[in-house]
This record gives sequence, C-alpha cells and structure tokens, in this order.
Amino acid sequence: MGWSNSWIAIRGARKEDVLAHLGLAETGQEILPGSRGGTLSCREFPGGWMVVFSERFDWADRPRTLDLSKLGLVVSCQFEDKVMMASVARCARAGAELWSIAHDNETSIYRLDITGEPPAEFETSRKRLFEEQAAAGGEDSSTDYIHDVPLEVAHAICGYRHDKEQAAFTVLKAMRRSPGQTPDRRPSLLDKILAPLKPKVWPDRY
Repeated sequence: MGWSNSWIAIRGARKEDVLAHLGLAETGQEILPGSRGGTLSCREFPGGWMVVFSERFDWADRPRTLDLSKLGLVVSCQFEDKVMMASVARCARAGAELWSIAHDNETSIYRLDITGEPPAEFETSRKRLFEEQAAAGGEDSSTDYIHDVPLEVAHAICGYRHDKEQAAFTVLKAMRRSPGQTPDRRPSLLDKILAPLKPKVWPDRY
C-alpha cells in the first residue's frame, strides 16, 4: 500500500504529560497505524517508550522532535515510499539533537546524510544494507535497501518499527477548551474593519 507517515517515541515522560504538551487527548478508539483511521494515535511499549504515530510524513520533523525532547529522550522517524524513497531518523534530548540519519535516493540510491554521532547500530545496518544493495544491482536496482538504514537504527533504539509492529494504537484528538476558559467573543464591527490590517497567525495542524 505504501507509506508516507512519521512517528515520535519518547522515554522518561508520563503519557499524560506528553499528550498535554501536544494539546491532545485519547478518544478510546483503536486503529492500526497507517490505516488512515485517525490523524494521530499513540501506544505505550515496554522499556518505558511511548510512541505517537502520525498519518503525515512531515509531522515528526526536527522542530517537533527537539520540542518534545524537553520532556525526555526522543527518537523520531519519517518515511515515504509512495512517490519517492525517503527516510529520516533523529534522536534528541533536552532540546538538543544528538544525531540524525537521512536518506533520499533522488541523487543516489546510496545517499545517507549524517549529523552527530549515531549509535553503533548505524554502522552495522549501513554495512549490511550497502552489501545487499550492491548484490541487487546497486544504482540500477528497483529495490532501495538503503531506505531501511534510518528505520533500523530507530528500531534498535526504541524497539518500534511501523512495518514490524501490529499492535493497535489509540486515536488522539485535539483537546477541547477547558470549562474555565473564556468563551470566544463574536467579532465586533470594528474587528471586521481592522481584520485585513492584522497579521494572520496560522495554528499548527495536527
């Protein structure tokens, strides 16, 4: 079916704190990630890891990864194999990126962009998958084995990989305004007149 999704795994923070930080709440509905049944979903895994899965490739980007790492150790992963073969894995703690591994085969099927110091699992995966790529025809192969390098490293750290895990996740939704908050005021005539002069602020879309 192809994937174009992302997820963030966090350890060292309570689930309720992570969801509150993201402005999300559980619905009680369960789905399998990638089924398009919910924009965001979550599940707790052994080892203290909590994973938030998104149906969007760009959700688990670098800014959100760094932001969530203020709550604990974070591993994030983005992956696309529908139109292009692209994958990214990052690790961050206390608002700082520790390492990242990115693959995009537009210029070369062997391309890997590395920052920081990836864990030992990186070199193990890189060596094995480069050998498999060469055996399959290298640049002329119809299969991109290098796409799996970031996915394997992320899996080695937190124990989760989207195409290996069949566990159900809980669908998330944006939290409603709390009862104590002031209800939205209807715009006045003056508001409508001045509206074109005010800068637009676009809310983050989950």
